[in-house]
Amino acid sequence: MLSPVAQQVSTPNYPVVTQPENDKTTPKTGGLFADVNGKQQVFPLKHTEVMAKVSGNVSRVEVTQSFTNPFKNPIEAVYVFPLPDDAAVDDMEIKVGDRIIRGLIKKREEAKQIYQQAKAQGKTAGLLEQERDNIFTQSLANIKPGEKIDVTIRYTESLKFTKGDYEFVFPMVVGPRYIPGNTVDSAGNTNLVKDASKITPPTVPTGRSGQDIGVTVELEAGVPISNVRSLSHQIATVKDGRIVRVELAKQNTIPNKDLILRYQVAGNQTQSTVLSSADERGGHFASYLIPAVQYQSNEIVPKDVVFLMDTSGSQSGTPIVQSKELMRRFINGLNPNDTFTIIDFADTAQQLSATPLKNTAQNRQKALNYINRIDANGGTELMNGIQKVLSFPPAPDGRLRSVVLITDGLIGDDNAIIAEVQKNLKPGNRLYSFGVGPSVNRFLVDRIAEEGRGTAKVLGPNEAPQKVVEKFFQEINNPVLTNIEVSWQGTGKAPEIYPLKPPDLFANEPLVLFGRKGDRTKGNLKITGIAAGGKRYEKTLPIEFDGGGNEAIAQLWGRARIKDLMSKMYGSENPNGVKAVTDTALSYRLLSQYTAFVAVTEDVRVDPKDTKKVQVPAETPEGMKPQAQAKLSNTSLAKPAALPAAPPPPPAPSQGSSNQAADPNAVPEPGQILGNLLALVLLLIYLRWMRRKGLKSAASDK
Repeated sequence: MLSPVAQQVSTPNYPVVTQPENDKTTPKTGGLFADVNGKQQVFPLKHTEVMAKVSGNVSRVEVTQSFTNPFKNPIEAVYVFPLPDDAAVDDMEIKVGDRIIRGLIKKREEAKQIYQQAKAQGKTAGLLEQERDNIFTQSLANIKPGEKIDVTIRYTESLKFTKGDYEFVFPMVVGPRYIPGNTVDSAGNTNLVKDASKITPPTVPTGRSGQDIGVTVELEAGVPISNVRSLSHQIATVKDGRIVRVELAKQNTIPNKDLILRYQVAGNQTQSTVLSSADERGGHFASYLIPAVQYQSNEIVPKDVVFLMDTSGSQSGTPIVQSKELMRRFINGLNPNDTFTIIDFADTAQQLSATPLKNTAQNRQKALNYINRIDANGGTELMNGIQKVLSFPPAPDGRLRSVVLITDGLIGDDNAIIAEVQKNLKPGNRLYSFGVGPSVNRFLVDRIAEEGRGTAKVLGPNEAPQKVVEKFFQEINNPVLTNIEVSWQGTGKAPEIYPLKPPDLFANEPLVLFGRKGDRTKGNLKITGIAAGGKRYEKTLPIEFDGGGNEAIAQLWGRARIKDLMSKMYGSENPNGVKAVTDTALSYRLLSQYTAFVAVTEDVRVDPKDTKKVQVPAETPEGMKPQAQAKLSNTSLAKPAALPAAPPPPPAPSQGSSNQAADPNAVPEPGQILGNLLALVLLLIYLRWMRRKGLKSAASDK
């Protein structure tokens, strides 16, 4: 019987590649070899090297993935990996020997056809695709035996800035997703998540996948940098003139949790920043503005707060401990006139109270007792919790309904959840999201908050909940600027600015805008809004487009436009939206849902009939319990047990059930229940048959 590791990696789509027992001539270089039935299984990704250069508000990142082939046969490696959800991915190349082949940006289907044709011809080819805003697939066909090939991906990203802190994040692992719905094909896709097989790579529940990672971040702010720290990893920091260089410590090279790096800069330069560039496509700009608005505590609007808490199996271990501590501090930090209730969800949604509770000492203790009894188990049926929250009646006049979601977001139906919020969030309600866990689905956490007109925050693995809660209440109690409008003062056609509808701002939060002006004529950006207490706010920023400038700004505008267009299609695609996204991505050389990068060698390098396909497994996120991971990645994708021929032998355990059985307290998800019941019935029939056979045998002996 296969070990749990082998069961995870060996899927119907990606057969296991094994080291032949008599193959003693090929060196075992790169990757980890797992023993499976006396043979060795290869994981071809050896190393990932990340080099990031941060200048002001913008980072330029280069990610190099090194693949190896230690076998006599050529292989095709398929690797599902994360990148930041707002990253503007604009370059890919493969290095084969001394040759570097730059990827071409094509419509996705065209790129896939080019790749498949090259693969069939025996050429070496690379294909980079986007499955979600933060999940990507790298396919590398026809790696020759004993060969190493490097794939380099480049992207630009705008850094987050809050209350004096810049934050650079690099995600390292695609956490196992809970996949709702009924299985519709052998790949494990479901009626609710039609691309489930593309976002659920095999994972290693125990041990290592063999790959490691190195990260170097160079920070240059133009002013002194201080308080450089990581909430997730041990780091080494060196100052070199105006540059601060940060590297991962040697003991932190396992890619099983997101890197979160924060630092501060001296002075007030971050209060108002405008970056621009100009080329044949027009003038592009990015503005970063933190309004200097004062307000009084008596201007705070009373709130009806609904806490929506993820208690599914993926939260087991450290995440549920952090979530419960967050909740305790949330309850004790509410204002006297606020009301609250708690909804916790896994397979089903439960609640502390069907109606908001007044903020009294008795009700706070009731809530704390409720929180203390919570445990993490079951599937991440976020839709249950979201629908329950959205069904609440609107808040009374003079009050604000605030929904606070705490989750890791490890689900496959991200778009459906976002569409539900878009469609059913009531006027006057706001939704805030907190990500908890080592591999948070930031795409979902960020987009839900954006659509809910709130803020998003990811709690670092070693971050103190107290400071996070204090900062949150500063934001939620002090809406700095609402009803924001942006206009252009100048000649020519007004620029195209994203987001089209600027969000409300909270304390210490910047307004970030990306614009494009076709004629490149200068002008002023006028920003108006309503500050706390009904005061009018107005700010004018001069915009100029000199020759050259920061080329990355154009890419960030293209990414912002794609993001806005995609937000209109979370419920369902439409031809006009798909065309607009595709045209923008091709014009700005950007990876998207409908475009892909493809790179192909000119020469035929292998016999394609000998090529084997290998899926690179992902690490188990740090702190995630194996049984929780099994429930996420296996349960919904497991095939139902087949009916055996009579007399029935004992049913073999499925992928999902083998790990599930190891945990006596684990609660099966809905997709497992039918299969488990069937297996139990078959086992009872078998035992009854054996008993009757034994009785007959005993009778004949007499």
